[in-house]
Amino acid sequence: MEGSKMDGSSYLTIAYLGMITGLAIWTWTVVVRSRSIEQRLAAVESTIGVDASDAGNIAQQSTDITAADATD
Repeated sequence: MEGSKMDGSSYLTIAYLGMITGLAIWTWTVVVRSRSIEQRLAAVESTIGVDASDAGNIAQQSTDITAADATD
């Protein structure tokens, strides 16, 4: 079993490869979720008949209405 000993640099190499793999998987997951959210948001916007460019104004109006209701 003497031939199976690994030195410190081998462990470090394996650890770095593991971290890079983990980051790649995490990044891929975030990108896939982001695309899914964008598709669902586009579907909601098209369902209610709102352009993506108008969404900011509608959100601001909604915030203003909510703030006004909270102070009543």
